[in-house]
Amino acid sequence: MTANLAEEIRAREAEAKEIISNARAEAAKMTAVARTEAEQSVKATKQQCHREWRERVAAAEKEAEAKALVLTDKGKADAKAFYEDNKKKAANIAEWLASEVMAAYGSCRNV
Repeated sequence: MTANLAEEIRAREAEAKEIISNARAEAAKMTAVARTEAEQSVKATKQQCHREWRERVAAAEKEAEAKALVLTDKGKADAKAFYEDNKKKAANIAEWLASEVMAAYGSCRNV
Protein backbone atom coordinates (compact mmCIF):
# COMPACT_ATOMS: atom_id res chain seq x y z
CA MET A 1 0.00 0.00 0.00
CA THR A 2 2.85 2.36 0.74
CA ALA A 3 4.38 1.72 -2.67
CA ASN A 4 1.07 2.39 -4.35
CA LEU A 5 0.62 5.52 -2.33
CA ALA A 6 4.11 6.81 -3.24
CA GLU A 7 3.49 6.00 -6.87
CA GLU A 8 0.14 7.77 -6.72
CA ILE A 9 1.77 10.85 -5.18
CA ARG A 10 4.48 10.88 -7.88
CA ALA A 11 1.86 10.56 -10.59
CA ARG A 12 -0.20 13.40 -9.11
CA GLU A 13 2.95 15.54 -8.78
CA ALA A 14 3.80 14.90 -12.44
CA GLU A 15 0.24 15.81 -13.44
CA ALA A 16 0.43 18.96 -11.34
CA LYS A 17 3.78 19.91 -12.90
CA GLU A 18 2.31 19.37 -16.36
CA ILE A 19 -0.78 21.44 -15.50
CA ILE A 20 1.44 24.23 -14.15
CA SER A 21 3.66 24.05 -17.22
CA ASN A 22 0.64 24.19 -19.52
CA ALA A 23 -0.82 27.09 -17.51
CA ARG A 24 2.46 29.01 -17.76
CA ALA A 25 2.63 28.38 -21.50
CA GLU A 26 -0.99 29.48 -21.94
CA ALA A 27 -0.34 32.59 -19.81
CA ALA A 28 2.70 33.42 -21.94
CA LYS A 29 0.61 33.04 -25.09
CA MET A 30 -2.16 35.23 -23.66
CA THR A 31 0.40 37.85 -22.61
CA ALA A 32 1.96 37.82 -26.09
CA VAL A 33 -1.45 38.16 -27.75
CA ALA A 34 -2.42 41.00 -25.41
CA ARG A 35 0.90 42.75 -26.04
CA THR A 36 0.47 42.38 -29.80
CA GLU A 37 -3.10 43.69 -29.66
CA ALA A 38 -1.97 46.66 -27.54
CA GLU A 39 0.85 47.46 -29.99
CA GLN A 40 -1.57 47.23 -32.93
CA SER A 41 -4.04 49.47 -31.13
CA VAL A 42 -1.34 52.05 -30.40
CA LYS A 43 -0.15 51.89 -34.01
CA ALA A 44 -3.68 52.30 -35.37
CA THR A 45 -4.37 55.20 -33.02
CA LYS A 46 -1.15 56.94 -34.06
CA GLN A 47 -2.03 56.49 -37.71
CA GLN A 48 -5.54 57.82 -37.17
CA CYS A 49 -4.24 60.84 -35.26
CA HIS A 50 -1.69 61.56 -37.98
CA ARG A 51 -4.36 61.21 -40.67
CA GLU A 52 -6.68 63.59 -38.79
CA TRP A 53 -3.80 66.04 -38.30
CA ARG A 54 -3.00 65.96 -42.03
CA GLU A 55 -6.68 66.55 -42.86
CA ARG A 56 -6.85 69.49 -40.45
CA VAL A 57 -3.67 70.99 -41.88
CA ALA A 58 -4.99 70.57 -45.43
CA ALA A 59 -8.29 72.22 -44.46
CA ALA A 60 -6.46 75.10 -42.76
CA GLU A 61 -4.23 75.55 -45.82
CA LYS A 62 -7.27 75.56 -48.11
CA GLU A 63 -9.01 78.13 -45.91
CA ALA A 64 -5.88 80.29 -45.75
CA GLU A 65 -5.52 80.07 -49.53
CA ALA A 66 -9.09 81.27 -50.01
CA LYS A 67 -8.61 84.15 -47.56
CA ALA A 68 -5.32 85.09 -49.23
CA LEU A 69 -7.02 85.12 -52.63
CA VAL A 70 -9.77 87.41 -51.32
CA LEU A 71 -7.21 89.73 -49.72
CA THR A 72 -5.07 89.76 -52.86
CA ASP A 73 -8.05 90.60 -55.06
CA LYS A 74 -9.10 93.37 -52.66
CA GLY A 75 -5.54 94.74 -52.64
CA LYS A 76 -5.41 94.73 -56.44
CA ALA A 77 -8.75 96.54 -56.63
CA ASP A 78 -7.61 99.11 -54.04
CA ALA A 79 -4.34 99.65 -55.91
CA LYS A 80 -6.16 100.10 -59.20
CA ALA A 81 -8.60 102.58 -57.63
CA PHE A 82 -5.69 104.49 -56.06
CA TYR A 83 -3.90 104.58 -59.41
CA GLU A 84 -6.99 105.78 -61.25
CA ASP A 85 -7.67 108.48 -58.64
CA ASN A 86 -4.11 109.76 -58.65
CA LYS A 87 -3.49 109.41 -62.39
CA LYS A 88 -5.45 112.61 -63.09
CA LYS A 89 -3.70 114.45 -60.27
CA ALA A 90 -0.31 113.42 -61.61
CA ALA A 91 -1.16 114.68 -65.10
CA ASN A 92 -2.37 118.01 -63.69
CA ILE A 93 0.74 118.35 -61.53
CA ALA A 94 2.98 117.51 -64.48
CA GLU A 95 1.28 120.20 -66.58
CA TRP A 96 1.56 122.73 -63.77
CA LEU A 97 5.23 121.88 -63.20
CA ALA A 98 6.02 122.15 -66.90
CA SER A 99 4.26 125.52 -67.15
CA GLU A 100 6.14 126.81 -64.07
CA VAL A 101 9.48 125.69 -65.47
CA MET A 102 8.66 127.20 -68.84
CA ALA A 103 7.59 130.44 -67.18
CA ALA A 104 10.70 130.61 -65.02
CA TYR A 105 13.31 129.48 -67.49
CA GLY A 106 11.66 129.78 -70.83
CA SER A 107 11.52 127.35 -73.65
CA CYS A 108 14.61 125.55 -74.88
CA ARG A 109 13.58 126.72 -78.35
CA ASN A 110 14.52 130.23 -77.37
CA VAL A 111 18.12 129.27 -76.71
